[in-house]
This record gives sequence, C-alpha cells and structure tokens, in this order.
Amino acid sequence: MFNSNESEFLKFSNVTKIFKSGHLKTYALDSVSFSLMENEILSVVGESGSGKSTLGLIAIAMETYNSGNVYFEGREIKKLKRKELRKFREKSQMIFQDPYESLNPFNSIYTSVSTPLYGFHSKMPYDEKRKSVIKILNDVGLMPATEYIDEFPTKLSGGQRQRASIARSFILNPKFIVADEPTSMLDASSVAEILTLLKKMKEQYKYSMLYISHDIASAHYISDRMVVMNLGRIIESGSSDEIVNHPAHPYTKKLIDSVPKLGEKLDNIENVNFIPKYINGGMKGCTYSNICPIARDKCKTERPELFDLGNNHYVACFYPLI
Repeated sequence: MFNSNESEFLKFSNVTKIFKSGHLKTYALDSVSFSLMENEILSVVGESGSGKSTLGLIAIAMETYNSGNVYFEGREIKKLKRKELRKFREKSQMIFQDPYESLNPFNSIYTSVSTPLYGFHSKMPYDEKRKSVIKILNDVGLMPATEYIDEFPTKLSGGQRQRASIARSFILNPKFIVADEPTSMLDASSVAEILTLLKKMKEQYKYSMLYISHDIASAHYISDRMVVMNLGRIIESGSSDEIVNHPAHPYTKKLIDSVPKLGEKLDNIENVNFIPKYINGGMKGCTYSNICPIARDKCKTERPELFDLGNNHYVACFYPLI
C-alpha cells in the first residue's frame, strides 16, 4: 500500500459529509471528487463554510464521511486494518491554523516536537530522539536548534511557533501533509517566510500536500494546482496559474477581485461571503446562484457539473466567463 508507484496519491470520489442537528442536515461536502498527485501541492480555496477544513480532516482520517470513497495510494481508507491505519497516520500529518493553540505552553519545544516519535517510535533511544528534533528544528529555520529546543512556546514569536509546529509535523518524515490555513494567524512577513519554508521542505522531503486557505493569493504562490470550493462543492479546478489568470466561475473571479490591492482601503472591499444552510437534501442548483450576477433560472434549478474547458481547466458553471 505505502510503496505504490501510482501517481494518483489521494483520491476523493463523490464524497459527501452531512452534519445533523435534530431533523436538520447540513451538507459540509456535497459529492466532492478530486485527485492529489504524488509530490504535488494542491490548494483548496474557499471562504469560511465552504467545506475545505472538513475535506482536510477527512483526508487524514480525522473525520468520517457519509458516502463516497477516499483512497490513499489506491486503498480505501475506510477499509484499512488497524496496523495499516496506524501506518497511514504515521505518514499523514497536519499543520494547524493557530500556532498559539497547537503548541502546549507548558511543554518545551523538544517535548512538543518529539511527541510523534514517542507515539510511533517509543523504543528509539532518547539521544536519537533529541538528535532528530535538533535536525528538524534546523531544517525549519529555528537555528541554532540548541537555542530553541529547551525553550517554551511563550518565548517564541508567532512565526517561530508555526515553524515549531511544522517541525512536529515533519519529524516522522511524512508522505502526506494537510496544511489548514497555516498562515492566517501570522503577520505579512511571517506569511512569506512560512510559504517559502513549505516550498523548500517539499524539495527536501518529497511530500504531497493539501494546502487549505481562504487566501487565493498565497494558494497561487505555493500550489501546483487549485480547487475552488463553494458551500460544499468544487466549482472550479485546474492549474493555479490558469485559474488565477483565467477564472471561469463568477465566484472564483469574485475571490480574486476581493484580494486587497496595495494602498486599497479594506472597507471598500465587498464581502463575498454567503452561507445559506443545506437543509434536508442540499441545494438543487448552483451554490452561488443566489448572488451570482449572471445567474439565470437554470442556475437555480439544475446542478452544474464540472466540465473541461481545455488545458485541464474544469468549471461547474452553465455560463462560464471564458
């Protein structure tokens, strides 16, 4: 399973995730299908409520799903035996959004970063564990590592804490990383540093990654391909350059147009967020049809499926912009 030569590394096939509250149903994912290739960074872009974080949790088996299939290197995750699932968890790690919450303030950097080693390689001698932590701290730019390894998170800046979190995610040399909004809590200079670090780590560790973000600019910078989500559905996918330079869905264009330009006042930027509830069966038409400037009657009653515009650029829209 874990030595597959197939290029299709992770695959979602018509995955639906429903959250229930009494008799009400909320569709977090609504028949989502996509593939992540080996040694690729795929960004998942969308606003709050689009389903991207739920997608990330399902991808690393931290959340269940109602229907469809999720495959990792050709094997369905739901059908993994206990030993196989443990191996999958060892090779699949997550970088969380908030470095102030993801590191226990009462644990030293050594304790936090080495925790996966104690979980999966408990028999490794302490000296080897410490050497591994020192190496990974140096790799993520906390240098010299000896000055950081015994410190506590309160002594570190936000960017340094996120580097420590990244070190913890890479200590087991994973093959698959889910990065859930890893820069959203950082200042602008730290954002650039973390994105550059993740690209450098990709060359060094040869991993595949789902990069989850509401920020289409950072997603464009770091990823090879991109999928855009709106209310539980993928509404556009393709190369990051193609989508940003030639958006075909009105929602994608709105996301791009809403990125602040240098010198622009934030209060002049329209809010594109619109999150109605999927009640008892999901939406019949396009998820964006309620506020789409070009929507027609068909958009409100029929669900558009992804189709190829050419150049492996897919869009779920009856009236694409290109």
